[in-house]
Amino acid sequence: MNKILIFILGIITGIVLTFVFATALTTVGGQSDSGATWFETPGDCLIHKSSLKVFQVIAPDAALAMIKDDYSSPVYLLTNRENKTYYDDQVVKLPSKSCFKQVGTYQYETKEQMLKTVPIVQIM
Repeated sequence: MNKILIFILGIITGIVLTFVFATALTTVGGQSDSGATWFETPGDCLIHKSSLKVFQVIAPDAALAMIKDDYSSPVYLLTNRENKTYYDDQVVKLPSKSCFKQVGTYQYETKEQMLKTVPIVQIM
């Protein structure tokens, strides 16, 4: 009887941990990804420039950015998998043989209360 109880508790613990890890993996910068849609596989290289400039940090590892010194540039949500932090006015440079790949889309509300959808990109 004791072995059966331990077995059932192990299964319940496994299920609970699965939900906890799934929730942790579906966040953008530590915040709920209610505005994020993730692709199953990364898309193509989206930006063929060597750097992006951060203009607003959403969370330490997620920031809105645009092409450096081009204020007519599209906006991107820049995220990373290395737990690196971002800060305002940071210039994020691409390592050689890397590119900014689109991994999803992010929808947010601007100060003017307009909904805006932008690509989520990561360095790959």
